[in-house]
Amino acid sequence: MKKIFEDKFISQEKVLNEKIIPCIEDFHTKYLSSIQELTTKIIESAKNYKTKNPFEKLIHEYDLSSKEGVVLMCLAEALLRIPDNQTIDDLIEDKIPSGKWKDHISNQKDLFVNISSIAFMFSGKIVERTEEHQSIFHNLLKQMSEPVLRSAIRQGINILAKQFVFDQNIQQANNKAENWPDKRFSFSFDMLGEAALTFVDADRYYQSYKKAILTTSQNNSKGNSVSIKISALYPRYERNKLEDCIKELLPKIISLVELAQERNVDICFDAEEADRLNLSLILMEMLFEQKILNANYKGFGLAVQAYQKRAGSVIEFLNRTTLKYQRFINVRLVKGAYWDTEIKLSQESGSEDYPVFTKKFLTDLNYLYCAHLLKQSDYIFPQFATHNAFSIAYIYKLFMDKPYEFQKLHGMGDEIYSYFEKQENFKCRVYAPVGGYNDLLPYLVRRLLENGANTSFVHQLKKGGKTIGELIQSPFDKISHINKVEIPKPIDIFQPDRLNSKGIDLTEEKAIHQFSQEIKNYKNKASSIIDGVECPTLNKVLPIYKPYSNQELIGEVSFANEATVHQALKSLIAFSSVWKNTAVEKRVSIIEQFADQLELNTHELAYLCAIEAGKTIKDGIADVREAVDFCRYYSSMARDLFKIKTLPGPTGETNELHLKGKGLSLVISPWNFPVAIFVGQLVANLVCGNVTIAKPAEQTSLISFRVFQLLLDSGLPPQAASLILGKGEEVCPPILQNSLLENVVFTGSLETAKIIQNQLQQQRKIVSLIAETGGLNCLISDSSALTEHVVRDVINSSFNSAGQRCSACRILCIEKNVYAKTVQMLKGAMDCLTIGDPTKLSTDLSSVINEEAYDRINNHIVKFQKIFQPSSSLPDGGYFIKPTLIEIESINEVQEEIFGPVLHVVSYNSNEIKKLCEEINNLGFGLTLGIHSRIDHIINYVTKVCNIGNIYVNRNIVGAVVGVQPFGGQGLSGTGPKAGGPHYLSRLCHEHSISNNTTAMGGNASLLTSISD
Repeated sequence: MKKIFEDKFISQEKVLNEKIIPCIEDFHTKYLSSIQELTTKIIESAKNYKTKNPFEKLIHEYDLSSKEGVVLMCLAEALLRIPDNQTIDDLIEDKIPSGKWKDHISNQKDLFVNISSIAFMFSGKIVERTEEHQSIFHNLLKQMSEPVLRSAIRQGINILAKQFVFDQNIQQANNKAENWPDKRFSFSFDMLGEAALTFVDADRYYQSYKKAILTTSQNNSKGNSVSIKISALYPRYERNKLEDCIKELLPKIISLVELAQERNVDICFDAEEADRLNLSLILMEMLFEQKILNANYKGFGLAVQAYQKRAGSVIEFLNRTTLKYQRFINVRLVKGAYWDTEIKLSQESGSEDYPVFTKKFLTDLNYLYCAHLLKQSDYIFPQFATHNAFSIAYIYKLFMDKPYEFQKLHGMGDEIYSYFEKQENFKCRVYAPVGGYNDLLPYLVRRLLENGANTSFVHQLKKGGKTIGELIQSPFDKISHINKVEIPKPIDIFQPDRLNSKGIDLTEEKAIHQFSQEIKNYKNKASSIIDGVECPTLNKVLPIYKPYSNQELIGEVSFANEATVHQALKSLIAFSSVWKNTAVEKRVSIIEQFADQLELNTHELAYLCAIEAGKTIKDGIADVREAVDFCRYYSSMARDLFKIKTLPGPTGETNELHLKGKGLSLVISPWNFPVAIFVGQLVANLVCGNVTIAKPAEQTSLISFRVFQLLLDSGLPPQAASLILGKGEEVCPPILQNSLLENVVFTGSLETAKIIQNQLQQQRKIVSLIAETGGLNCLISDSSALTEHVVRDVINSSFNSAGQRCSACRILCIEKNVYAKTVQMLKGAMDCLTIGDPTKLSTDLSSVINEEAYDRINNHIVKFQKIFQPSSSLPDGGYFIKPTLIEIESINEVQEEIFGPVLHVVSYNSNEIKKLCEEINNLGFGLTLGIHSRIDHIINYVTKVCNIGNIYVNRNIVGAVVGVQPFGGQGLSGTGPKAGGPHYLSRLCHEHSISNNTTAMGGNASLLTSISD
């Protein structure tokens, strides 16, 4: 089993050459001709098939390569769940005008397609999107939307939804399935719903699955089955919650399996995101170990995703396990439904590779390889879910001598399987969604994406313009394309400028084991980490305690005294000219080496972040990754920035512009990002050639020491930078008063920034100040947004790092029509958070930094009446504060930033967006803002009028990535330029312009020699 766990990022080339080709090549070569012959027959039958399915007609008409197809997907995703007419009208007005609907109307086309196109065209009144047409449309919408337009379009989307929903309740669905005229078809009922966000949701889904099993068993001559989504049974179905999953989730799984066995109903546990694969296999193996499955029960099933590169390893594990325990299992082989999500997540997390194939033909080949593996087992019944004609033909030939079944989606694939209509031995199971249309939406979008994408067989069959010869081509024929790079590996997404920082995937067993071993190595090291490092003292030693256990001493740190500060200044000033004139490539190479050292020591630094700053391990890893990104980004920027630039001018002279570092700089960093911000501010100055004093927050002195050691180990001359530990009010004044000081870079509170600004004003010259000072950050959510999406992002934005991020969401503004629903779900999601020791992977949020912060936050909370906090108890000791939701009547009730796990929630009317934006601007802060909406003109209005530095649309508002989301605010939130942005380094430099009269030595020889006769 361990082998599966270690193969998540196996290269696709290795899978192809060592697994796929050796397994299938002989069969493929021997039977290719007959496979292609059958594929041709399937395609010809499909092309001649007269579908009665309005959806298939519509999706063929409006594929995702067209604007109309995108509009259709947007409407399908949002329209049916919006509760208020105003937002429905806004969505229709926003989306419909972008399509050319009249182009889709024809006498040769289906009536439903024509009616839909006419309705869309009429509501859009479009030939082109001109101001005149927009005005006409707006007037029509005002006059006719309620009786005609809204009703017509909503009805169209309802018809679309009905093609995917088999029925709205399980009793009716079972009756319909039993009375299905074609006896060769059975059904797998998928109880609609996504991953549970709350314990209430999870219990509701659990009861729904129990009812589905019981109902299906009442009348089941066809052998209908029930599909189960494990993430719907428990809101924290995550590898870092393994112990909780075994305690809370496994009993639910066992209960459903036992009920299914008792009632003789097949059940299949669906496959989900790659991060959950290991966890699902651990739980499934426990079913075998605990002998839950009966020897005569053949209805237990799992889905396996062929787009995952380790799908073959999973089937091999299932082969071994079923053989070991002599138990039967069904395997539903699918290609996979989360491909784009897996690619994005891997890039964001800095994975070494992707868990999925990046080329469609490799997924198709892997599907065939997995089919061969399934044939080898005596205890696995194969179920092939596919709409691909070549895959169907291949499997048909491969399984001539062994039982199996095909599977298709309800509402799709009828044309592909029409060839088998007259074959008595043909068996096909229909994956049939059951539930309300509101629950359908995420599922519907996945289906639209899968089948509307230009790589899908369904799309190619109808709209791809391919000949039958091209459609029957074997994926084997495309093997030569494997070296064609279309999607770079996660580490290369920023190339050619720089490498992406590496992450640590703590959903994988190998990484978890390695991390645990590294932590054991550092536990004894942490208390003595500063041994051997010179730090002259003020005869005062500061003890450092764990903020999550204020009884436990981590170590002791000596603060610098005034003499030490003056000595540091003297040394830096003496070296300033040398460092400023050091070749930029030399400076860059040191910083890039430093990035590598940080990356190599990620485990240690993340652990130090946990014990000293109270950051979770996940947050600590992200902190180190951001620091690495700062190093590489600023190095890449510096290479270009410090090139001499030749400017145009009159003949006989040269004009050049170049930059040089200003000189002595002071960087003051906070405790909440003890690696990232400390490193970012420091290396920005060093790479520019500025000698620098680094003054980190005293609360995270140990981390700063270790990071600074790595910087010196990377080759930085010790005269180029000095680390000064101590309280700002004690060690900073002599630095700020030094007449040679050029730059100050500060991240922290607004109050401290104002103190620094006042002290700098006493200088004779103007000293550059870059300040980032937090904010009262808002997130706006209207009724077109998906509530589950909003709640996930708000939980992450408000309570990640115990709310101790300057970018954290402090005020959530919810449109009134969805206010109660959103708040209820938020409270339920907050109940699922784990508070505790940050060194444990299962912890979601730990303590705040110290007693002062603890008292300030609690004093704020008690001022309000409508307060919600989870009922779970807090750990003993430490400065723990429960995640807190405070309902307020007006944004104006919050006038200061509360740096902790506190979220204020306020409602607004849909016609008050202008007023809401004014109130946000009147707060005076301008750091981050979130918008959750499906309506473009609302998004565009908010982004245009709100004076905010970083605006995030339909995502969380924390975790800005260096060079991707340059970070920094305005107003009370800072001065700019943005950290990790293209303008940051130039602020730390002087510009030098040199103009040279080249004719001074005797005429313009170059001009004279350039003239021809």
